[in-house]
Amino acid sequence: MDEDVIDKKEIKEGAPLAAISYISFVCVIVLALKSSNKFVNYHAKQGLVIFIGELICCAFLFLPVFGNLIYNVGLLIFIILAVYGIYSSLTGKMSKIPVVTEIASKFVI
Repeated sequence: MDEDVIDKKEIKEGAPLAAISYISFVCVIVLALKSSNKFVNYHAKQGLVIFIGELICCAFLFLPVFGNLIYNVGLLIFIILAVYGIYSSLTGKMSKIPVVTEIASKFVI
């Protein structure tokens, strides 16, 4: 999705909601509230992918030996991706996050 397709007014109005969509399960609420805004929808889908990744990391806590290590490393990676997404949305950009954007683009919401 290109920035040219999205109106600057839509980006400005949607930036706060797009930013909070990277915070845990809030992406689901944001998708329900403002799915007509393309900018918000783009970032909320990426937030949803990151949230699902965080949930998968939590599942590794049940592994006996290296589960805690995998959880901590995975969670750190997803937190970094979320911070990058928040920065991107607040600056009005639709930056592509590696792997996350590819998965999010397949969601039809």
